[in-house]
Amino acid sequence: MSKIVLVQPPDPSGTQILRDHMGKFGIVQQSLSRLQYDLLPPLDLAYSAALLEKKGHEISIIDSPALGLDSSRVLHRIINENPDLIVISTSGVSVDEDLGFAEIIKKETDKLVAVSGLYISLFPEFALRRGVDLVIRDEIEYTTLTLSQNLSNFDDIKGLFYMKNGSIVQTPKRSIIKNLDELPFPSYHLLPMENYRYHLLKKPFTTVLSSRGCPFGCIYCPYPLGYGDIWRGRSPENVLAELKLLVEKFNIKSVLFRDQVFTYDMKRAEKICDGIIQEGLDIEWRCETRVDRLSKNLMNKMKEAGCNGIHLGVESGDPKILKSVAKLGLTIDSIKKVFRDAKEVGLETVAFFMIGLPGETKESISKTFKLAKELKSDITWFTAAAPVPGTKLYELAEKKGWILTKDWKKYSGREVVMRTDNLTEHEIKNALNDAKIMFSSSGMSLIKKGFSRKGISLALSNPKKVMKYVFSKFKS
Repeated sequence: MSKIVLVQPPDPSGTQILRDHMGKFGIVQQSLSRLQYDLLPPLDLAYSAALLEKKGHEISIIDSPALGLDSSRVLHRIINENPDLIVISTSGVSVDEDLGFAEIIKKETDKLVAVSGLYISLFPEFALRRGVDLVIRDEIEYTTLTLSQNLSNFDDIKGLFYMKNGSIVQTPKRSIIKNLDELPFPSYHLLPMENYRYHLLKKPFTTVLSSRGCPFGCIYCPYPLGYGDIWRGRSPENVLAELKLLVEKFNIKSVLFRDQVFTYDMKRAEKICDGIIQEGLDIEWRCETRVDRLSKNLMNKMKEAGCNGIHLGVESGDPKILKSVAKLGLTIDSIKKVFRDAKEVGLETVAFFMIGLPGETKESISKTFKLAKELKSDITWFTAAAPVPGTKLYELAEKKGWILTKDWKKYSGREVVMRTDNLTEHEIKNALNDAKIMFSSSGMSLIKKGFSRKGISLALSNPKKVMKYVFSKFKS
């Protein structure tokens, strides 16, 4: 049997990374204090560990960010454990630092080092030419298991890239895991469960992946790249068994479902809710889903089962933009209805919008701002369209010459990395700044301060400063 260490690398200095976001391309979190930013468990590593443990291998997980470990301390732990195989997760936004870390591990241990992640699955040469032995592509669980059983001959192992005689070898693609119930629950016992947190949920907290995949094909979305374009859901019974384990063994009080479309199968979602209610599981939870995969009856059931919020991608208030990005099945009226129903049910809503999608104009941005005001979601989040490698938007942006930078750290939606035929970089930035003032909590606090005695005094002393501009943005 093999001894294997699975590693989430330390975050690059001064940043906090969520490697499983944006379809596993990753995002850089906004600058917050160390006690505020989100820390989510690396479920892909925990699933792999569970499968490996089940087969008798000796496994450990080093979640460096959650443990607060830097590269030298992680290296020290790996050397002490003396594993046969080291698997390191990476993200697109931290790929340089992640691969630099992998290089150090390879050089100092001379062990077999494999890396996983969306970006290097698309561009494996980037990793292999830096001395890494293997790139594990797509879903990593069964590839890692097969690799653990044969650490010297990779030719017959599906789902790998590696170097042979100076050339990159790609083995056949591994089929997606169709029956997710066959996977054992993630090895939560190998993780520092007390350290995980999410800013919209209470502790003790964790994440759960009850389904994988998104078949909708929106041109900007990397979900199908990281999780597959075929939706697969675990059975309600399987999901409930995991939730019971988390509550009873780890005292979990809240869960963020990391499903790409939690309510894709609305009947399955309702059965999960029924099970939570019948089992008396005392948890609060949130999920991401689509407007066209919700009903008021389902939301009522979700609320009863402990759901306190839903996260929804609206993207634009212009039907032409929604059509241009293949956001099919959504109408402005249906969007309004779901947000209105959610408010009546008592569910918090998070609405995601993008600025700078193909076909975007100043007029369409105005329509988006108008819709965002009408929805009155609890949190309204605006980002710049980012052409993540592998998406149809990336192909289009490359062809059109829209891409402004390939500094992947900037591909988190807060910086403008793409212009369009109609909008310049400066115009998109201005629109994002307008959105921040109108919809962010800081923007709202600015308005409140403007009506305070101190705020009025400051405004009178500098009347051309901010006030006229801010108030004009709130005119309907």
